[in-house]
Amino acid sequence: MENRFFAPHYVREYRHLVRFLQRRDADEASAFERAVGGNHRQQGAAQAELVLGFAPDGPFNLLDVGCGSGRLSYALREEKRVSYLGVDVVPELIDYAQRISERPDWRFETIASLNLPCPDAWADMIVFMSVLTHLKPAECRDYIAEAARTLKPGGLVIASYLDRNHAYHRRNFRPAWRQRLARFLRREVMISFTTPEEMTGWFENAGLSVRQTITESPVGQHIMVGVKPLAQATGQ
Repeated sequence: MENRFFAPHYVREYRHLVRFLQRRDADEASAFERAVGGNHRQQGAAQAELVLGFAPDGPFNLLDVGCGSGRLSYALREEKRVSYLGVDVVPELIDYAQRISERPDWRFETIASLNLPCPDAWADMIVFMSVLTHLKPAECRDYIAEAARTLKPGGLVIASYLDRNHAYHRRNFRPAWRQRLARFLRREVMISFTTPEEMTGWFENAGLSVRQTITESPVGQHIMVGVKPLAQATGQ
């Protein structure tokens, strides 16, 4: 039986938030889409455009970390070349994402930690959309390192983040004391800000090289793209 009291904050808070929205909203789709920020179809299309812009030619394995209620999976559902694994901490969101994506060949799994349920060097691409924005710095570092484990050499990590020095990112969020109150009332989750320098440090700690930083992205957050270096040739 799951111990709710000792679960990590990102598990407790997101599950409480989703259940609060389910009680408040009569429409299931509205509750589940609101849980990941709303604008479900538009955000999904923007994320899909970003992913496909970096995708390799031919079939590829995509790991969608924090897939939520299926914004990205719904937008990619017609892409036959994608082998997809979506993970999230909220089982209700996972079930909804699987239903609307209508891809029985794709995997959706509920997780309750920063461990990813796939083998070493499985993924060609890994996406963190609005995931690091809800974690503590040490958790971000560890999660990116865990993602690097599952990434093939030459594979990419695409991660969004809120820049603490960017006025546009900060102006849309309530003061810290109000956020703490909302979290105490189980009606909000942690909102975390970072900097490009911190993001770069987490990527490099995981053995990833920063390939590109996008500050005018269609998803409303900054994007950092990291690549796992190819294995170095040995001998002459």
